[in-house]
Amino acid sequence: MGTNIKKSVMPSASIFIRNFKIEIEEKRILRLIGYKKRGIGVTASIRDVIAEERAKLDRLLNPISVYRIIDYEETNKHSIFAEAEMVAFCLCTIGPRLEQAVKTLMAEGEILRSLILDTLGSEAVEEVATQSDRILAEKALRMHFWPSKSYSPGYKNWMLEEQRFIFGILPAADIGVKLHEESCMMIPRKSISFRINFYSDKNLTTRKIIKNGVP
Repeated sequence: MGTNIKKSVMPSASIFIRNFKIEIEEKRILRLIGYKKRGIGVTASIRDVIAEERAKLDRLLNPISVYRIIDYEETNKHSIFAEAEMVAFCLCTIGPRLEQAVKTLMAEGEILRSLILDTLGSEAVEEVATQSDRILAEKALRMHFWPSKSYSPGYKNWMLEEQRFIFGILPAADIGVKLHEESCMMIPRKSISFRINFYSDKNLTTRKIIKNGVP
């Protein structure tokens, strides 16, 4: 592992991922809405609302991601790609329905329900990103590269404006995601973009690779 492979067999086409299994534990939602200590202060009515809003997810979520792996020479040569042989770019979303449902609850004065549903949506898209990240890291290892951790625009010296490059190489419209021209924020809001560098040198990655080779 760590050796290069011929560029002629390297992936370049965009690939879609659709079969996501989204499971969100109650304790994750409780923590995010302010119940930091397990079970303390949580009423039965709060648990009921979480269960009721979580039950809506099957009809509100449309989880999908699209990725593309390109050679360093095909990037915009940003300094964050400098030592990478290849770079994987990925765009994830859960679609617009959950956000619309949150707005409806807010308009009806259902503040708690809207907060809980919005939190569920945030956790759902993070789960899509996490599963997509794992798929790409495993792919890097199969290609005899060492994957970096995943980073989104706005982190690690990669400005938010770099979203424009990602949207220039990925078919964002095919998964229903748009980029606000001025702010570079994504629409729907429950969307995540990220990149993973593929290195030949294991020492360049900070991602922990466990014994069986799965990150």
